[in-house]
Amino acid sequence: MNSEFPFPLYYLGLFIATIFLTKFIFNNYINFAKRYYLNNSNSSRTTYKVNKLTGGGVVFASVVMVSSLVLENLDFVEFSNFSPILATSVLISVLGFYNDLIKISLFSKSIILIFLILMLLYSNSNLPLIRNLYGCLEINNIGFISGLIFTSFVYFVIMKAVNVINGISSYLEIFSIFFFTSLLYNFSINEFYTLNSISVIIIGCSVVFLRYSFFRSKKLFLGDSGSLFIGFWIATYLITYITSASNSRLVDVYSINLENIPIIAISMISIPTLDVIRVIVIRIINKKPLFTADRNHLHHILIDRGMTNLRTSLFLTAINWFNCIMIFLMEQNFNSKQLIIIYIVINLFWCFFFEYLKRKLNSSKG
Repeated sequence: MNSEFPFPLYYLGLFIATIFLTKFIFNNYINFAKRYYLNNSNSSRTTYKVNKLTGGGVVFASVVMVSSLVLENLDFVEFSNFSPILATSVLISVLGFYNDLIKISLFSKSIILIFLILMLLYSNSNLPLIRNLYGCLEINNIGFISGLIFTSFVYFVIMKAVNVINGISSYLEIFSIFFFTSLLYNFSINEFYTLNSISVIIIGCSVVFLRYSFFRSKKLFLGDSGSLFIGFWIATYLITYITSASNSRLVDVYSINLENIPIIAISMISIPTLDVIRVIVIRIINKKPLFTADRNHLHHILIDRGMTNLRTSLFLTAINWFNCIMIFLMEQNFNSKQLIIIYIVINLFWCFFFEYLKRKLNSSKG
């Protein structure tokens, strides 16, 4: 591709077009959802005070699909090669939409997600498996079956972690804007223009949803249809970040130690991952089922202490990128084993911090 092509203008134009397209689909879906009473059901884990229209994630899926059809004629994007990935993301959004309206068990939903991921990875050569960790923890080449299982596990864990952060209004939208913006430069210098186009589209959709999340008359909850869809693309981006590292120009630009690439990747979603691990440990200690809904998540702690949804979303997102930046700045001076220890220490600090807030809250109630 010609390096003189005005990509900033292209991305800006795509962003503006996405805003208008998303607003159009958004308003039509609002009318549809109101007509058929597509409301979320309140539970003990939600922070919403009133019923909100749900299933908004299908707006994301619709905008991405329409945009892929319109942009297919451009010579520097390859949406046709991404059709299996796009189709899988839409199926996952449909699964989430079904769960938003007719609740299915977490176990059943997990089995379906794992099946869709396995079928995609097994049949699609355009989405490479994680078969090399570049010496991270002294692990290099991984066999096909092991790579298939490991990559599927990474997909599932990331999607579940992202699904968790959809517990409050605006958190997932803000997190998505920061995440996909952070990878624009990386994928630009590696000439991943298709992925960058999807990034801009998701950012545009998130901005529209964030804009309307504070208007009571047009409140629309992303639901599982949105969190699973976005989680799928976040997982795809992080896996691509890892698998393309050996040929990545970013590694040369910043002199990144190749063995630290997987750690940098996981640090980009450190807070959602910490949230999931922390809740699992708490449920195991309290001998509760792992799939039980509760209010032990990080955003619940902050909300219960009186923080607004917006401040909670910004605070948790800021912590996440603070962790990522710290790991990125320190990685050149440490090998993968040392960097993992640093990563664990950083997350343990935040874990104890939130545990302190929770205990202080409980003592004040007592």
